[in-house]
Amino acid sequence: MYELAHRLLQLTYYDAVDKGDMATAASALHEDVEWSHQQVWAHHGFSRGNPSQLRGRTAVHDLLLARRSQLAAANIRHRVRNLICDGNVGALIGYVLGPDGSEQPFMVWFELRDEKIAKYILRPI
Repeated sequence: MYELAHRLLQLTYYDAVDKGDMATAASALHEDVEWSHQQVWAHHGFSRGNPSQLRGRTAVHDLLLARRSQLAAANIRHRVRNLICDGNVGALIGYVLGPDGSEQPFMVWFELRDEKIAKYILRPI
């Protein structure tokens, strides 16, 4: 499961978000994903306030698509530092890398189903 989780989270989801390819990013998600994201890197009016909570791949794709230009302008990158899996559940410690080399850490709880991310809860740390 580790290899699948790493492929879905880093190589498909985060790398695609960082490139602005939101369709590929959303392809890592289960069609009925439970997705909750609290802003890690404050930029373009997105603050570290209350988390966004969405249900379904389409809803997440639409949000990512709406934020694509702001993410590109922020020039940040998402990186997984540590990843653990136990069956179909896991957690990771990652960071957002800023254009100046600074890092903002975050953690994610995830669950996999049908070889996709079915639950994704991200919080800054």
